Amino acid sequence: MSSSDSCSHRRRDAVPALDPTHDARAARPRRARALQRKLLACAVAFGAMTAARGALADARTEARLHFRAGMDLIAQKQFDEGIRQLQKANEILPHPNVTFNIARAHAEAGHIEQALAAYREYIASDPPDREQVTRIVEQLEQRLAAQRTAAIPEPKQPPAPAPQQPAPQQPAPGEAPAPPASPAPAGEPAAQGAPAAAATKAAAPAPGPGSKAAPGDAAGIVGAARTEDVYQETVVTASRGAQSPLDSPNSTTIVTRQDIRLSGITRIPELLRRVAGMDVMQITGGDENVSMRGFNSRLANKILVLVNGRTVKNDVLGSTFWEALSIDVDQIERIEVVRGPGSALYGADAFAGIVNIITIEPGVGKSGFRAGYGDHRQGYASVWASAREGDFAYRLSAGYTRYPRWSREVADDRIDLETSGQSQDLGAQNVRIDLRTSQRLGPQRELTVGAGYSRSELDIYGIGPFNDYNLEVANADVAVTYRSENVNARTYYSNLDGYSLLNAAYLGHTLFAGRPQQHVVNAELEFVKTLRAPSPVVHDFHIGLGYRLKATSWSYLEDDMPLEHQGSVFLQDSMKLGERVTVVASGRLDYVPYLERLIPSPRGSVIFKPTERQAIRVSGSTAFRSPTSLEAYVDLPIQLALPGLELLSTSRTPDSSERPIDPEQIITAEASYLNQQSDYFEFEVTAYYNRVSDLIVLAEPQRTTLSQRAHGSGGLNPETGRYTSGFGGFENQSDVYHVFGGELGGRVYPVEGLDIFANYALNRSVHRRPDGRDTLEDARTSRHKVNAGVQLRTPIGVDGEVTFHYQSSQVWAEQVPTGTVIATKQYELPAYTLLNARVGYRFLDRAEISATVFNALDGLGDNALQMHPFGNRIGRRFMGFFSYSL
Repeated sequence: MSSSDSCSHRRRDAVPALDPTHDARAARPRRARALQRKLLACAVAFGAMTAARGALADARTEARLHFRAGMDLIAQKQFDEGIRQLQKANEILPHPNVTFNIARAHAEAGHIEQALAAYREYIASDPPDREQVTRIVEQLEQRLAAQRTAAIPEPKQPPAPAPQQPAPQQPAPGEAPAPPASPAPAGEPAAQGAPAAAATKAAAPAPGPGSKAAPGDAAGIVGAARTEDVYQETVVTASRGAQSPLDSPNSTTIVTRQDIRLSGITRIPELLRRVAGMDVMQITGGDENVSMRGFNSRLANKILVLVNGRTVKNDVLGSTFWEALSIDVDQIERIEVVRGPGSALYGADAFAGIVNIITIEPGVGKSGFRAGYGDHRQGYASVWASAREGDFAYRLSAGYTRYPRWSREVADDRIDLETSGQSQDLGAQNVRIDLRTSQRLGPQRELTVGAGYSRSELDIYGIGPFNDYNLEVANADVAVTYRSENVNARTYYSNLDGYSLLNAAYLGHTLFAGRPQQHVVNAELEFVKTLRAPSPVVHDFHIGLGYRLKATSWSYLEDDMPLEHQGSVFLQDSMKLGERVTVVASGRLDYVPYLERLIPSPRGSVIFKPTERQAIRVSGSTAFRSPTSLEAYVDLPIQLALPGLELLSTSRTPDSSERPIDPEQIITAEASYLNQQSDYFEFEVTAYYNRVSDLIVLAEPQRTTLSQRAHGSGGLNPETGRYTSGFGGFENQSDVYHVFGGELGGRVYPVEGLDIFANYALNRSVHRRPDGRDTLEDARTSRHKVNAGVQLRTPIGVDGEVTFHYQSSQVWAEQVPTGTVIATKQYELPAYTLLNARVGYRFLDRAEISATVFNALDGLGDNALQMHPFGNRIGRRFMGFFSYSL
C-alpha cells in the first residue's frame, strides 16, 4: 500500500512549523539549567515532607505483612495483638475477608459486642455468604442477651422479722443440753428454729456487660477462619482461571491499582512501559503502539488486547486504538500482561503476548470523580458511580480526554495543501460512557451485563507512506457473561464506525477519504473441572468452544467483502504432581475462513516449586497472527507524485486469483525463575528464544509488464482517470528472525513507605535471508531497555512516584515515496531517556490534589525525543488533577 503525499512525511531533519521550543536551540542551555534547579528544588521539598515521619509501604505488600502476622498471632491465641494487626491491614487495604476474620477473632476471644460490630460491617458489604453470617450474628446476639440477663442482680427482699423464739428451756437437773439448729442449704428456707442470718445466701457476682466470656467458647458458632492470603497477587489471563503468578504457565506481570494511581498517567500504553520487555512507542498525541519482545510497528498488531477478557482490537487494521476505549484508567483494577505467546488459549493475534485490562467490579469502591488540566490544552475528566443492593450491583462511568499533538505537521500559512479539517493541534479527543452490572444467581453463580460507547478523533500514522492520518471513530459494545463453578459463558457484540482520510495532501491530490466499519459477534463456552486421576494427581481441566462472526467494509477494501465465520476449540490440563511439580498442557484449533484451514497452537509448561514461594518454569509454544481485513482484501488505487499515475495496492496478483498470504508464525521456548520468598523483595529472571517467520509486510511495488498488459492488467483506470503503472500490496516476508532475549526484574520494599522497582530487557535478533534475496537490515527493537521507579507514601497524605526509562538506538526500514516509485529506506533512531514524575496530597480522607510531569528531561539534550523516525517530537507536559470520593 503506497502514497505519494510526501507533504505529510516526517523527515528527521524537518522542523515543526509552530513549535518554538524546538527552534530556539540557543535557549536550550539556559532552559536546561533552570529545569535542573527546579527538579532539585522539588526533590528537596519532597524529601523534607517525607523524612520527618515514617511512611507507609506499598499498600498490598504492607497489608499482606500485617495480615499474615495477625493470623499467626490469632492461631497462637494472642487475640488482642492479632486483631490489632488485622485492623491495620484493613486500614491500609480494606477487604471483606479481613473484616470477617477480625469479627471471628473477637468472638473467639469473648469480645461479643466487638464481634457483632465487625460482623455487621462485613454483612454491609453484601458478601455471598451473608445469610450464613447473619445466622452467626443472631446466635451471638442471643449469647450477649443471656450474658446481660445473668449480669442483672436479683432484687433484694427486706429481711423478714425474726420469729419470737421461746427461751430455751433449761435442762432439768441431770439432762444434757439440746443441740443447736443446723443452717438450711443455700436456696432453701431455713429450717424451723434456724437463725435469720442463715435464711439466705448471696449469689456469686455475674460478669457485667463489659466483661469477657471465656475465650474460645464461641468457636463452635463462628466456624473456621479464612486463612487464604487475600493480598496475594493473582492472575486469570495465563490459564483462564485465578492463580498465583508462581503457578502461571507464562511469565506474567501485573500493573497494580497502586501503580496506576501513583504514576498519575492517564494513557494506558504509558502504564505498560514499566513492564520488562514491552515496546511502547508514541508517534503522535493520539497514536500509541505497543508490542512485546520486538516487532513493534505503526498500527501494531503483535499483541492481543483484552478488556475483562473481551478483545478490543479493530479487525479492519488489526491494531488497538487505545484512545478510543470506553473506559479510562480510573476504572481499572489491574492490568495483567502475559509475556509470551498465548494462542494456545486465545487463538489468533496473541502472537507475542496478551494485555488484559481488568476493570473494577460493579459495586466495589466508592463513587467519585477526577478532573485534570495541563499545558497545551490537555484535558481529562472522569466520573463514576458504584453501588450494590443485595445481589445486584452496578458501576457507571463517563469521561472526556483531550491530548494535543506533540508537534504540528502543517503550518497555518500553507496554501498549497488541502487539509482534512481536523484541528492541526489535536492529537486525540475522546468522549465515553460505560455501564457494567452484575447479578448474583446463587452460590458461585453470577451474571454480568454491560455496555460501552465512545466517540473519538485520532491523529495516527498509517501503514507505509500513509504517515499522517485522521480518524473519527465511534465504538460500541454489549457484553453478557455467566460464571459458575463449572461453566463459564460469554457473548458480546462490538461495532466500529469511522471516517478516515489523510491529514493533508497537495492540491489536486486525493485525501483518500473512506469509511471503515466492522460488526463482530463473539460467543464462548467453557467447562471447568477439578478432579483426581489417578488419586495422587490433581487435574485442573478446561475445555472450551468459540465462535466469531465478523463483517468488515471500507472503501480501501474489495467491494464484495465476505462474511467470515471463525470457529475454535481449546483444551488445557494443569496436572499437579505432588506439592512441587505442575505440568500444564494446552492446545487450540482455530478455523480461519480466509485461509480455509485449521491452525493448531500447542503449549507445554513444567513448573517446579522448590519452596511455596519460588518457581522455576520451562515452557514451549507456538502462536500465529492471521491476516487482517486490510492485508487480506486490500484494493486501493494510490495516486503517485507524477500526475496521472497510480499504483494499485491489491491482495490479488495480476497473474493469479489466489490469495498468497499465510499467517505469521512464532515458535518460542522460555525458562524463568520467580522468587517471592521474602516479604521485602521479589525478583524474576527470564530467558527466551523466538523463531519468527512469514511476517506480513508491504510488498515491493512491481511495475506493470507488457505480459500483464496483454492479459488486461494495468493501463487506464476508468474509475479514477489515472494510468496504473504498477502493483503493490502485502506479502509474506521470506526472511526468518531468530530472537534471543532475557529479562531481569525485581521489586524491593526496604522500609515502610519506600517501594523500588527496576527491570532490564535484552533483545538480540539475528536476521536470516534466503539465498539471492537482498533486504535492508531492520533493527527496530532496542537491544537494551531499562525501567526503574520509586514509589512513596506517607502518613501525612503526601505520595508520589518517579519513573525512569531508557531505550538504546534503533534502525527502521520504512517505505517512502520517491518520485514515481515507492522505495524502502533505512532510518536511524537515536537512544532516548524518559523521566516521568507525580506528587500528590490526600486530605479529608476523600480529596486529593496532584501534579504530573511527562518527559521532565526535555531540553537537556541537543535533539528532541522521537520514538519513531517519522513521529512527532515528544516534548515536556505538565498536568494537574483534583479527585474526590463521595
